[in-house]
Amino acid sequence: MDNLEEILEEMLVNAYSKIIDNEEKILKSLNGLTLKEIHTLDIIAKTTKNKMNSSANIAKILDITAGTLTTNLVRLIEKGYVYKEKSIEDKRIIYVFLTPLGQSIRKKRELYHKKLVSNAISKLSTSEKVALTSVFNKIDI
Repeated sequence: MDNLEEILEEMLVNAYSKIIDNEEKILKSLNGLTLKEIHTLDIIAKTTKNKMNSSANIAKILDITAGTLTTNLVRLIEKGYVYKEKSIEDKRIIYVFLTPLGQSIRKKRELYHKKLVSNAISKLSTSEKVALTSVFNKIDI
């Protein structure tokens, strides 16, 4: 059993390394954004769909302080990827949105990820894809 766990460990570590390498390549092609900045753009996009895009909620989801988020947002605003608006009802609430440039960057990354996944699973049968989905649902990382 130890040998099997060693094989699985090596496979997961290799997969992780390849994913990180690919992520670094895409980040270089996306105007040099950091992984933290891209992740912030992702969360802003997701929370905007649910109208939950207040800065407080975004910081909570990212598990960072409001001050850290503010620092990150200043950089993203300077780069032209996001903008902020104060709530009309409650001026203490600030909403964060992606600019068209921010949306474009996310779309490029999303397309790259879809292509990456499509290539990775292209040789799998439908039943193998179902089995892989089941395995990933059970893995607790």
